[in-house]
Amino acid sequence: MLIAGLAVLAAGVAAAASRPVWAAVAGLALVAVYWALDELAWRRGVRGEFADAIAVALGGMVLRIAAVVGGLVVVALLARPALPTAALSFLSGFTVYFAVRLLLLSGALGAREARRS
Repeated sequence: MLIAGLAVLAAGVAAAASRPVWAAVAGLALVAVYWALDELAWRRGVRGEFADAIAVALGGMVLRIAAVVGGLVVVALLARPALPTAALSFLSGFTVYFAVRLLLLSGALGAREARRS
């Protein structure tokens, strides 16, 4: 829900700044992909032994970064002038995502235990 709200906000800002709206939404879509892969790695890492959890965490980190960079490369190949819009949209969405995730894991938002975000 938060990512959808950010996508609407980013689209509005991009339209107001005469930038490609689709690139702003694509940047936030990359945040959604990052979140989904992060959640998948989190769930898989909790199930196994410690060494397996480390392997899943490292593999998930590489996969998440590759997905984001690959998505930005696709945007650059489709329309090079749209790349800064997509990258800035991703960066702003990722910053909000990361801040919310840290707050959830710390328990500052009223969560009693940091099971999942």
